[in-house]
This record gives sequence, structure tokens and C-alpha cells, in this order.
Amino acid sequence: MKKTSLPVGMHDKLFKRARVMYEIERDISDLLINEGFNRIETPTLEHFEVFSDTISANNYNLFDKQGELLALRPDITSQIGRVIASTRVNTPVKFSYSGKVFNYNEEMRGLANEHTQAGIEIVGFSAKEALKEAVLSAKEALDVAKVKNYQFEFSHAAILQTIFAELALDKEVAEELSTAIRDKNITELNEFTKSHPSEFDDFIKNLPYLFGEVALVISKARDLVQNAQVLAALDDIENLLTWLGEDFAPATVDLGQLSRMPYYTGMMFKVFGEKVPDAFVSGGRYDKLFERFGAKELTAVGWAIDVDSIYQAIHDDLSSQGGAK
Repeated sequence: MKKTSLPVGMHDKLFKRARVMYEIERDISDLLINEGFNRIETPTLEHFEVFSDTISANNYNLFDKQGELLALRPDITSQIGRVIASTRVNTPVKFSYSGKVFNYNEEMRGLANEHTQAGIEIVGFSAKEALKEAVLSAKEALDVAKVKNYQFEFSHAAILQTIFAELALDKEVAEELSTAIRDKNITELNEFTKSHPSEFDDFIKNLPYLFGEVALVISKARDLVQNAQVLAALDDIENLLTWLGEDFAPATVDLGQLSRMPYYTGMMFKVFGEKVPDAFVSGGRYDKLFERFGAKELTAVGWAIDVDSIYQAIHDDLSSQGGAK
């Protein structure tokens, strides 16, 4: 008998779901092209080194006929870095894209391993202007996808990167600290400061509380730290949100947010909605990515929107219209 079941984490999308997801991807792509973003399409299969210097258990890896180790792309931003470094694309340049990405999740979690993404990369422009354009274009993409309720959450990669660099922890201890920060584990963070005392003790112990309304969190954080790099990062967050103004979508900050991608170097943001458990938009600044491919450092800002999560966010509104799920 021929196998009819799908690999773990893979799903067929039928009828209404397939049509609506296509329309979301199309509408966001058309919006970005009309706003001057150059459309780019990158291959689904790449050499694994494009995405990581070491083999990752979260990636789908396979060998080609020559024995080269390849990977199904887990993200598209890394591919943009490879394109900039290996072609004669002139910067500054703005790209938009959409396509499938693959990330392996543990089988028992029941999560999808294939997702449709759409996004942008703004490369070689002023960081301040690029961040503004990135955030506003993300909001426009959510609006054109008809997402009704959502909230931006801002953070800054340099905050925790600076702390980890100053502490100079070995790999195992650094991972333990990362886990405690990610879990907002108050007890573990307090114990860590006792065994690894530093100028950041008060800040580290308060990380689980440095989340919420922008002005209050930034003010409290400034009272807890004296490091110039961390204070500059707090200024970056405050300045961007001041520029966006009160009319911008509701926003919060989370100073304990760990970088989702290793190449983020500056401001980061996510977007959350009421009906989706995880962020359906993630973005930020990543100036160091191009150096991995032998190119010079370039200012870069981008974001990616998860079309599958957008579908979940608007699903109830679609269901009221009838038809297949």
C-alpha cells in the first residue's frame, strides 16, 4: 500500500483556507511592491551554511548527489544576506518576498513545520529611517490582511547582548541564564546574580518585571543600570516610539526579550494578537549578517509575517461568512 499520511508537522490546506491564505500572501506582496520594494525570490533549498555555521537540529537537512549538505530554508533573511554578498546588487536597496520556510518542532508539540512567510528587508539606508519604514509597513501589511486587533512589542538586542558579553559566561551557564530569562524565572535569576555578581545584578533580577507600558518600563530600567550601551539601547526604543506617536497601534516593551535570530543587533519588534499564541510578525535590525558572507557591514532592517498565523487571527471573521474552514 502506498503511504497516504503526511510527514510530522506537514498539513494539506484545502478550499477556503488555501484560497484565503493565497489572498493574504498576494495582497501583502502587492502592497509592498506598490510601495517600492523590489520583489525577490530565493530557492527553497540552500547550502546549510547559509543559515548557520553549525548543523541545527531545528533545520531540515539533506545531502545532494555530490554529498553536499543542504537545508530547506528556515528563514529568508539569511538568503538576502547571501544575495547581497554574492551578486552585484547595488545598495541601498529594498526587497520584498514571500514563500515557504521550514522549522522542525518536536513531534509531541503538534506544531506545523512548514509556514508561509511574507516580509521585507531594507538594506543600506539610514537605520533610523529604515526602522520607521519597517514598523509602518508592517502595520500596513496587517491592515491589508484585515487583522483587527494586534499589539506591537518592542525590545533591543543590544541590551542582553551587552550583558552576556560583559559577563563572559561559558556556553552552559549562558544557556541556563537564557532559559531563566525566557521563562521569566524570578528564583533562578536571583540565584544567578548570587553566583555571578556583576554591575547588572539589579537589572537581571528585575527582567521579569521589565515588561509593559513603555514610559514606565524605560524609566524603571534606567534606575537599574549604568552601562552606557544599555542606556543607549533604551534611548533607541524611546526615540522610535516617540516618533511613532500616540496614534500608532498600541505598543509595549519587553526588555527581557531574547533575540529570535542570532543576527539581530539592534531594535527588535514583534506583533501579537488575541487569537494567536505566538507572534505573527517578527522583525528588527541586523547589521552584522552580511559579514558572515564576506561582505562589508551594512545597516539592515526587516520583518517577516507568518501568513498561517494571520489566517488564524482572522479565522472567526471568515467563519461567519460560511464555507469550508
